[in-house]
Amino acid sequence: MFRENNTNLTIGEHLIYQNLPDDILARINKLINWDPFQQILVSLHPSKVGRKAYNPVQMLKILIIQQIYGHSDPEMELMLKGNLFYRRFLGLSAIDPVPDHSTISRFRSDLKSLNLYRRCFEELKRQLAQKGFELRSGKIIDARLVKAARRPGKDDDASFTQKGKKTDYGYKDHIAIDVKNEFVSEFVCTPANVHDSQVLDELLEGEEASVFADKAYDKQELRRRCRKKGIFCGVLAKARRNRPLSARQKKRNRIFSRIRAKVERVFGIFSLHLQREKARYVGLFANEIHLFLTCFTYNLLNLAWQMKRKEAI
Repeated sequence: MFRENNTNLTIGEHLIYQNLPDDILARINKLINWDPFQQILVSLHPSKVGRKAYNPVQMLKILIIQQIYGHSDPEMELMLKGNLFYRRFLGLSAIDPVPDHSTISRFRSDLKSLNLYRRCFEELKRQLAQKGFELRSGKIIDARLVKAARRPGKDDDASFTQKGKKTDYGYKDHIAIDVKNEFVSEFVCTPANVHDSQVLDELLEGEEASVFADKAYDKQELRRRCRKKGIFCGVLAKARRNRPLSARQKKRNRIFSRIRAKVERVFGIFSLHLQREKARYVGLFANEIHLFLTCFTYNLLNLAWQMKRKEAI
């Protein structure tokens, strides 16, 4: 069971929250229906006995705040006690208690149970589609290396990979984004030695009108799949031994590269604004959840940006 917050805000609290300027958290709150997420996450603590847990939607929102502003769990506990913008986002009154850092950490781990984080991501995609952002018209797929949080040999799930003369140790983030509006539609985290093309089945839903990707995905298997399902294949062609690229292939590569470059912007936002420049946690499970939170929060931010653009037109 979940503890109930004091929903009866005082007149002073109403005035304070109303007079705060709209920030990105307030805009997200207005755009998202959180009730379905409550139904998904309620299974975390179904028992009516024992100590009451914090509301799971509030806990999810706390993780979103962390992704945007980069607070550690102890910092988050402290900020929740005094930051009015955060408390407004969570719907907390002045007397409502806030979770401590260990509770925040535990909830992050609990998202793995019953595949709840995947269900939350699917719910967000459903709401995006309701707002006119259909994510199946075309896909851009890509992967990038993420350095491990610990030095080589200290994370059993991380692995080595070599690109050219450079060797890296860590994980690999694989994502698919839609061509038009650049929302993340699928994501997978793997050890760094997993080849980009090995997770295609998890990134493609089978109903895409087109697929764009770099040369790492230039495999006959993907091209056959696209031909069989009538999907436009925008994968960059790779030169092979004794088979240089033709002038036509080079021209197509230049055209496809401009489209594929959109995914680099998304990865750039991950690194610069959403704390996913390197792995923050140890283990594949923890990094899969971190990638989920990064993609989930990015989609929320992108939704706010897209709606703001529509309003400006």
